[in-house]
Amino acid sequence: MPARRSFFSYRMLVFLATAWTLTLGIFLIDSNLFSQRERFEESDFIMTFYVAGHLAAAGRAQELYPPPDARAFTGTAFDKAAHELLPHLPAASIGAYMYIPLIAGFFAPFSFVGPNLALFLWQALSVAALAVCAALLARLSAMKASEIFFLSFLFGPVFLTLWAGQLGLGFGLLPLCLGYFLLLRERPLAAGAAWSFLLLKPQYFFAAAFVALAGAGAGRYRALLALGAGVVCLVVSTVALFSWPVTSQWLLSHRVAEAYFFSGLQGIPSHLLTGLPANLLILFPIEQRAGMKLPLYAAAAALWLFALRFCLRLRNGGIDESARVSSAFVMGSVLSALTLPHLLYYDLCVLLPAGVLLLAERGPLPRPPGLRNLGASGWLLVSAALPLLLVFANRKFPSLCLELILLFLAILLWRDLSRGLYSPPARD
Repeated sequence: MPARRSFFSYRMLVFLATAWTLTLGIFLIDSNLFSQRERFEESDFIMTFYVAGHLAAAGRAQELYPPPDARAFTGTAFDKAAHELLPHLPAASIGAYMYIPLIAGFFAPFSFVGPNLALFLWQALSVAALAVCAALLARLSAMKASEIFFLSFLFGPVFLTLWAGQLGLGFGLLPLCLGYFLLLRERPLAAGAAWSFLLLKPQYFFAAAFVALAGAGAGRYRALLALGAGVVCLVVSTVALFSWPVTSQWLLSHRVAEAYFFSGLQGIPSHLLTGLPANLLILFPIEQRAGMKLPLYAAAAALWLFALRFCLRLRNGGIDESARVSSAFVMGSVLSALTLPHLLYYDLCVLLPAGVLLLAERGPLPRPPGLRNLGASGWLLVSAALPLLLVFANRKFPSLCLELILLFLAILLWRDLSRGLYSPPARD
């Protein structure tokens, strides 16, 4: 009877996820194309990537980034272009672009349609990318691709990524899952090449680089070499397509981005700010934040080194290669959500593949007791945090509490993985 009740509850959850997915699709179609067109000009996609695509298509790539001596994005050429192109954009909204020029080039064709249609097309491509990720993860976890796809829409960061038109699904999750899939299929060069595209969405890059580095520490260098070669090729392509001055502007703009996030010179959606370094840093007065960056970033680096040491010890654990790679993959994803400084709530999509692997009854991960419950708890807590972050938009404690809970779950995850990796496999 308990097994039958559990099966019924799971089928009901999948049914609700399917209904929610269809509802969300109808809502996005109506909002983008019919009833709320002007409001969407404030979305991340329209006021950032759509404007960047327009500038790239018009040969004005030099206006993408602020000048080297800028301290804020207010009044920059990009900010002015955003307000000229989007007449309904509120005066208080500030246009800013911080990604590699290749992203602007990718969105150049979107400039030939209106902003709302462009947003809808990008949302459709993002949903297609999520479907491909679901298919890849299904082949590794013995779950149905359709179930992974529909359940993904119950993960709060996925919803917010689609709503805002962010890059996390197309330029983050897709290369991340593809590289992981190829690595488990013993194609490390192709895996590293796929992961190199995460330079386009760097918040996801560190999880892949961690897996490649852990493999190199165990004598498997090909994925890391392909990753490095791919990054070099992308940078060279950027210089060839956009010139060195524009590329150097992009590199120097990260200093402005640092001020944008932490100096208090202009507002950011701090209620959506995640990552422990950022959430701890904004607790200090503005004049003390520069001095606190080094110890906080050092503590974050120490967590990565601890996890890397753990993964290198797996060579002596008597487990197969897929379990070692998958354990490093899950750890890298969790650490990315915990330690990266410029992380917002929708970037927590990086946790989605780790959640699928933890929840799967069968898969490449070891199966110590409690692992599935840990994955379900993380999935639920991250999703439940979204309404709290929006309701308490002027408070700092919800995002900090979320990160502290994720840190606690990460400690439990390392404990459980240690048990599973050094003991005979068990069932939940």
